[in-house]
Amino acid sequence: MKKKLYILSILVISVLMVNAQQSYLSQITVQNQTADKQSGNLNLNMDFDLSNLRIDNQHMVILTPILNSVDGITKLELPPVVVNGKIRNKALSRLMNVGNKNPFSVKPQTILVRRNGIKQVVPYALTIPLEDWMRRATLTLREDVTACCSGCKPISTVRHLTDRLLPADFVPTYQITYVTPKAEPVKQRSESHAARFTYKVGRAELLPDFGNNASELAKVDNVIREIRNDKDLTIRSLTISGYASPEGSQKTNMDLSQRRANSFSDYLSTKYGMNKNQFRVNWYGEDWTGLQKAVESSSIADKDAILNIIKIVANVDARDVELKKLTKGQTYKTLLETYYPPLRRNEYTIDYVARPFDVNEAKAAIKTRPQLLSLNEMFHVAQTYPKGSADFKSVFDVAARMFPADPVANLNAATAELEGGSVDAALARLEKFKEMPEAWNNLGIALVQKQRYEEALSYFDRAAVKGDATAKTNAQQLRLFLEDQK
Repeated sequence: MKKKLYILSILVISVLMVNAQQSYLSQITVQNQTADKQSGNLNLNMDFDLSNLRIDNQHMVILTPILNSVDGITKLELPPVVVNGKIRNKALSRLMNVGNKNPFSVKPQTILVRRNGIKQVVPYALTIPLEDWMRRATLTLREDVTACCSGCKPISTVRHLTDRLLPADFVPTYQITYVTPKAEPVKQRSESHAARFTYKVGRAELLPDFGNNASELAKVDNVIREIRNDKDLTIRSLTISGYASPEGSQKTNMDLSQRRANSFSDYLSTKYGMNKNQFRVNWYGEDWTGLQKAVESSSIADKDAILNIIKIVANVDARDVELKKLTKGQTYKTLLETYYPPLRRNEYTIDYVARPFDVNEAKAAIKTRPQLLSLNEMFHVAQTYPKGSADFKSVFDVAARMFPADPVANLNAATAELEGGSVDAALARLEKFKEMPEAWNNLGIALVQKQRYEEALSYFDRAAVKGDATAKTNAQQLRLFLEDQK
């Protein structure tokens, strides 16, 4: 009985020892692991150090690297490394050579026999086509141990090698640029207004108490007084332009517009004691252009006929004759009563100079009288606010509104829009000035945001050739990004 118990104990211990050796992962070290992307491929390298591995002669260890997508849906088993004990290796060789059978689902990269007790390092190198999910894949190593030649179910163990096989995608940083506006030596400004006075038929005298003249003159006085009393402004000149309505002869109306413009000039000179040398007086006679615009935007009867007469009849004196024929004179009556009076006017433009403002004065003025500031003064106001803030962007919005045709004002407004995330608005504004080297760097950045990378590169490179160091750096960043995407 004791002898039977002893034999049974030996058998149990043997089974336990075999089971204890069914996983060898703790005896295997993975070293020098690297991975990179190149030309659309994934390159994977590592070394399996088997120096501490003591494998049973009957055992086979299959080491399979596995790529796993972050969502756990996709897996890719890579070619394994097969490590055999001495006896198992002979059996495997006989199976593959004599029986011409391949027992592996994936062709192994290496099949070797382990010589226990000696240093042994197995290099592993693999290049496979890069798929997008692999950029964020994890890498695990599965060990499958088979303890007999056939009929035995492998024992599998998995080791986690890395949370992310490849380094994070390269994130480029682009430097945006603003254009510093040139300072204005003299800040010349102007305001334009219209005065619609009532004159006696065929006369040019400006009578303050006739018709609506008192209210019109009050408006003129308010405009000029506000500028004259402003310590920050100095009036340089006034330009007066006289216009007449089309009824009557062209010659008469030309003369009438001249005399009425001069009478208005005389009034201003006398009223404010201004030197007549400060006045420029122009006269233009009948304002057919003004009539055409008024009719185009109206719903007057015979609208198309009126516009056709203005367009086709070259002799301006003959136009009135044709207009009177429409609807038996009713249309002409409407023109006389409603459309002609606003054409009898004097327009006046006041040219003045604003004094320079320091940054604190400009910071206050931009909220109340931005027209008195130069672009350079506005630019320095913007620098007092945190870059990208609402106040910072607002300054450039004001600058573009006050100087709508100025390239620098538009370029800086576009830059502020770009920083604020309004890419489409910025791009639309920048493309209007795409022939200006100052626009190219930021135009490149806007195109990057629209994923128009080749166009962006071309603008960065063009700017770099012109000496723009920032654009050169941006081009390098974009090229690194594009290479990283391959």
